[in-house]
Amino acid sequence: MRKPLHGPFLITAALGLLVGCDATFDYDTLRTSAVSGDGFAPALSREYKSFALFETDEMMDWPDAAHFGEKTLLAAKGTVPPPEKLEDWRLPAEHVGELSTARSRLTQALDKGAGQRWPNDAAVAQVSFDCWVEQQEENWQTNHIALCRDKFYGAMKNLDQRLAAADASSGLEPAMATSGEDPTRNFVVPFEFDSAELNGGAEATVEAVARMAKTGGDVWVTVGGHADRAGADPYNQRLSLRRAEALTQSLIAKGVPAERIRVGAFGENRPAVPTGDGVPDMRNRRVEVTVELASTR
Repeated sequence: MRKPLHGPFLITAALGLLVGCDATFDYDTLRTSAVSGDGFAPALSREYKSFALFETDEMMDWPDAAHFGEKTLLAAKGTVPPPEKLEDWRLPAEHVGELSTARSRLTQALDKGAGQRWPNDAAVAQVSFDCWVEQQEENWQTNHIALCRDKFYGAMKNLDQRLAAADASSGLEPAMATSGEDPTRNFVVPFEFDSAELNGGAEATVEAVARMAKTGGDVWVTVGGHADRAGADPYNQRLSLRRAEALTQSLIAKGVPAERIRVGAFGENRPAVPTGDGVPDMRNRRVEVTVELASTR
């Protein structure tokens, strides 16, 4: 249940509600509210409404129901509320790292316009994240925690795949269409925590790299694996190599000649974003790929 530490969202008097306290929140108005439209704010309002009503009807958790009911009404007015801030919740210390990485992943996608481009997936991702945070603070209904967490990761997988496809498409065609320009192109493939498995978003990048590498000429592909700073240095070195090898095998399967691929592994020694030792960060769990003509090397 949301603690007093967690400050309420205040709604203007124009809504005709007395809010800021679950005892005075107008659940009947929330229940009968309806929002139409295809944008991010309407999609958020619908998702938050479903979550808020679950909290009041199924869980009888009125403080949290009121909090997310307030976010429902904000979104209904066209104001997009942000994902929950972790510092506003009393979360078990062992889960803060994963949640922090998840929030960073979500906000990066939103910063890239995911809410405007794919509002339904983005709304599911944000509200599922908030649900995960709320359930994780309570920390006893493991099935509910897993449901919110898995729903978040499923929505983020869809967003990551779409963003990767959009990035690959926008970065590829001009280089192939215009002669005389620098044909070098750089790509980044992210990885899940402690994993060397290619995610759904990697497929579009692999396709784009393969198309560039098979255009003819003296083309080289450089694949460099990286890890974040969570875990021991020797382990991260091996993990970064496994990531680079996984991407390399995928490129070979797409027809890129193995002799044209150079593979490197850098462990945690070349972070994209500097962090403290032991800190997980999705931006550092990556494989960087460079496609270049021999004349540009």
